[in-house]
Amino acid sequence: MLDIAMEREVDGDLILSDMGQGLGLRPGILDGAISISAVQWLCNADKSCHEPRLRLKAFFGSLYRCLGRGARAVLQVYPENIAQRELILGFAMRACFSGGIVVDYPHSTKRRKEYLVLTCGPPSLSSVTPEGKGEDGESCSDEENQTAQT
Repeated sequence: MLDIAMEREVDGDLILSDMGQGLGLRPGILDGAISISAVQWLCNADKSCHEPRLRLKAFFGSLYRCLGRGARAVLQVYPENIAQRELILGFAMRACFSGGIVVDYPHSTKRRKEYLVLTCGPPSLSSVTPEGKGEDGESCSDEENQTAQT
């Protein structure tokens, strides 16, 4: 993807790094962050030097630092199981984020999607975690759709 971006001479800076070693960005520089299907890979130990807990701590700590206060991060995740979901969420909360997991289409095996919706800083009325989508595509407040909020 970086090669294609360079070929197309995109505006802005390009970075190649391992998010499990932290984001090398200045504090408060980001207004928001989006990730699709990347965070759960921090739970794998692909090399002997990879410790999932340390990688999650480095990622969420650095993400918190580089986001402006009140900024949001929405991270689509595909955890292997509930324990992995709780591990990811736990490290996000330890980094001082507020928010939780939002599940779209919780009863579907094909359409189910999980999002970690985080706000940088303590919870407030303006940082309410959105509701997930039900089987009919409409928002619903079923407890299965919103779990582990703080």
